[in-house]
Amino acid sequence: MCKVALVVGAASNLGYQVLRKLTDTYQGKIYFTTEDESAGYNILQNLQRENLELNYLHMDITYTKTIVKLRHYIQDNDERIDLIINLTDYVMEKNLSHFEKVRRTLSVNFYGFINFGKLIYPLLNENARVINVSGPAGLLATIENEEKRRRLSDPTLTEDQLVAILQEYEDAARRGVEKTEGWGMNVHAVSKVALNAVTFLQHREWADKGVVINCVNPGNLSQREGRKTTKVFEKGANAILYLAMEAPLTLKGNFVWSNYSVIE
Repeated sequence: MCKVALVVGAASNLGYQVLRKLTDTYQGKIYFTTEDESAGYNILQNLQRENLELNYLHMDITYTKTIVKLRHYIQDNDERIDLIINLTDYVMEKNLSHFEKVRRTLSVNFYGFINFGKLIYPLLNENARVINVSGPAGLLATIENEEKRRRLSDPTLTEDQLVAILQEYEDAARRGVEKTEGWGMNVHAVSKVALNAVTFLQHREWADKGVVINCVNPGNLSQREGRKTTKVFEKGANAILYLAMEAPLTLKGNFVWSNYSVIE
């Protein structure tokens, strides 16, 4: 049976470079997703070539119906997944209240990753690899309060406990007191720390099934992507593809930096 890779969130500059590089090296079938269907079909048109099994599927990580549709499509083809690269990241919208930005960021970078894992990971093969793309903001030190850092990094933390912690953050943001309660004012950073915590939970759940799950910082890639050159995103793709194709299977349950080193 042919190997199957799934690249989630390929419409960003980084996502496109990861997918482009993967099409040059991956020996198997590649699925990729975008939230915007026109962007997805444009990517397919740009990258599709003879003897390349590249397939586009529409998916929005905040919309369960689209995740279920993707799962059913793969199941109907009697396939299982060997590689998932999840590059989904919330891009800040203008003219939103601070609390609405918090709510929407967490719906993508936190709750979306949890829901996606529950629905798609049962399709993983043994020794499959999952890479959740985080960033430099995912360092635990970006959370100011020591007690909150301790709770978030507890190796016995459960999903329910993690959700409760993030609900405390949402409540603090709603009341406008997240700074005084030790969260800081950077919602993107909180969401990336939460994403890393989700990754470690997923690792603990799936490790005994032979699944290798890591999160990665691809480098300091600003959300203002238009100001960056293509080379920046090509370089950012390297650490992701290292984990996808080259890293030993013993490297799992870790936060890997852009220079391939493991971060505590």
